[in-house]
Formats: sequence, structure tokens, C-alpha cells
Amino acid sequence: MSHILHLSADYPDPLAPAKTHAVSNLLAMVPEHTHRVISMNRTHWRTAPTALTFKDAAGDGHRALVYGAPSKGIMHRRFLARVTEWIAADCEESGFRPDVVHAHKLTVEAFCAEALAARWGAKLAVSIQGNTDQKIASARRDLRKPLNHIWQAADVAFPFAPWAFQKMNDLMGVRSGPTFALPCPTGGDTILSPEIAPPVVLIACNLKDHANKNVVALIDAVGALGAEIPEIRLDILGGGDPAAYASLEAHARRAAPGRVRFLGAVPHAEIQGLFHGAAAFAMVSHRESYGMVFAEALMAGAPCLIPVERGIHGYFEDGGVVLAADPNDAASILSGVRRLVLEQADFKARLTRLGADGGLKFMQRDQIAATYRHGIAVALGEAAAEPPSGAGIVRLA
Repeated sequence: MSHILHLSADYPDPLAPAKTHAVSNLLAMVPEHTHRVISMNRTHWRTAPTALTFKDAAGDGHRALVYGAPSKGIMHRRFLARVTEWIAADCEESGFRPDVVHAHKLTVEAFCAEALAARWGAKLAVSIQGNTDQKIASARRDLRKPLNHIWQAADVAFPFAPWAFQKMNDLMGVRSGPTFALPCPTGGDTILSPEIAPPVVLIACNLKDHANKNVVALIDAVGALGAEIPEIRLDILGGGDPAAYASLEAHARRAAPGRVRFLGAVPHAEIQGLFHGAAAFAMVSHRESYGMVFAEALMAGAPCLIPVERGIHGYFEDGGVVLAADPNDAASILSGVRRLVLEQADFKARLTRLGADGGLKFMQRDQIAATYRHGIAVALGEAAAEPPSGAGIVRLA
């Protein structure tokens, strides 16, 4: 059993409970380790670091940390250095000495994690979230040198998806250290055998984020395909924003009359069943680090239209069980929707074979936990970098 200190700005805590559960789900799946989480919440730059203690399924003694820093990354490292000192003092005062410090983003938390790991002689683990990490690393050339050092020196790296690993290699040089793709765990990971369904394309998202998720482009594609595929329909799952719903509903009446249904927020337990009953799932986001909904859709038996170099891109061959479209290219999106509907039988036959051959298991919770255990063991020198044969672990370097 190891002691792991996690630094994450994307961890639900009592001060910001609506954050994604991707990291908290992961930690709860590996209870043999002792976890302490520093959940980081940035606020007005004059605010001194302060925190309250909380507990959850991953453990107790976590900290919901509030710290001040300017927006837009101004004096990024200087303000994170203050956070580093606060975390160090807090851990030392409470007697928590980690074996591993895990930064759950390279371009933010890793600046603190690297210094803390060096301070305590701990191992350094770094996750790569493709959206934020690519954005910051691309824009901040002044940070490229220290980021490159962390990228190369980390004892283990966990990109969410293969495309994110490639982007970091392009920006900061090819990493040769142990690197394992680590999908985000989701509760809906039962593998269902695909079945032929009516020509219904489905998308699920919070309507507040509809612009990023490209919902209008999907409405337009379905409307344009109506003459060719008379029964085509788009079902939109999700709520969260009455104004966004009103705007999208008005657009649907103009661009795809009678072809769009708004189903509102749906209990998570019902979502895989809805995916299973659709011809395909489509979400061509402008920004998407992983997108757990893609994994849920594939495991439920729905082939997917995904965005190029975003989300789960790189895990599957294009044209097999997924098609990749450029989120800025309406023709690319329309072509993808057309193929997934007209070629539904072929896509679902390939998805059936993939599921039967174990090709979806790496997205299931048990396998994600096994990947994380292996990566931590490699970092600690307790396992060879090469995963055991047949383990289903996606090694990238």
C-alpha cells in the first residue's frame, strides 16, 4: 500500500461539488492506496491559501483549497509556488508523507507536484488532459522549458487518450518514460451487444455547453439529410439551461422541422439503454479532453461520430466503430452522420466483434483501475514498464 498525494483542480469538494467525478471515481477504485487530495480552487488573486477538510469514498483528510491567482495565467508559477508551500506545510504538520505525488494536469498542478516530490524524495505521476494541457502549453511558450522538464522527468505519465500524448510530444519532445493511456471511469460501462435501430442519432450534453458540443451543427446535418433519409431524427439528451433550450428548439424548428426531440435531463441509469436504441451517437466537440459519454455509447452498442484530435480519438481506427470529423467543418460532420446511419449494420457488426474480442474492456472500471495500479507500481519500481501479456493496458511509451 502506498501513500499518494493528489493535486487536482477538477475534483468535487464541498466548495465546488459540481466538478467532474472522473478523478474521484478513479481514486475510489483503488482503495488499497492511501489517498489524500488537494482539491484546488482558484479565486481573487489577493486571497491567501486556505482550506477546509473533507472526506469521500477515496478517503479522509482531503483539503478543499482556495488560493488566489490572477486570471489568464498571469504570474502563473509565482502564485502556484505559494500553493506549493502551503501544501508542504499542511502535509508536514499532519504527518502525511507521500510515496507518490500525482498531478492531475501537466500545465497547472504539476508545477506544485514536481517541487513537492523533490522535497520529499517521492515519485512524480502526471496526468495529461488534452484540452487544457494542449491549450496552455501551446499558448505559453515562456512555460515550455519547465513543462518540458516535468514531461520528461515524471516517473509515470497518464494521458487521457493517445492524441493527447502525441500533442505533448509534438510540443515538448518525445517522452520516453513509462506512459500509459488512462481513460476516465464511468458508471455506465456494461458492454451490450449492438442491435439495428431506427435512424436516430443521439447526443447527450449539458445544454449550457451546447456551443462547444456543436449541437447546432448536428441539427443542421440532420435537417440537410432529411430528403435522403426520410426517417432520420436527432434526439438531444440533457438540460441545465432554459435559455439554451429555447434557442436550440427555435433553431431546430427552422433547420430540421419535426426531426429533433429534446428529451431533457435523463437519469444516468437510463442513458445506456437510450444509446443502445440509437443508430449512432454523435458529438463533435470543439474542446474535449476525453468525453466519458463516448465510452458509454460504444459499450452500449452505439457507433460514434467523434471530433478529430479530441475526446477518445486515437483509441480506435477511424472507420471501424467510430468516425472522426472536424468540428469546424460542417460538411465533415454531415458526411459522418450520413455514413453512421446508412452504414449502421456494418458499423454495428464491427462493434459486435470488437466487444466480443475484448476490445472495449480497457474503458471499463476494472481495467482502468488495473492500468492505474500498474502505472503506480512502475513509478515505484515495483513492476516492469511492459504490462503483463493480455492485461489490456494501453502502453504509449
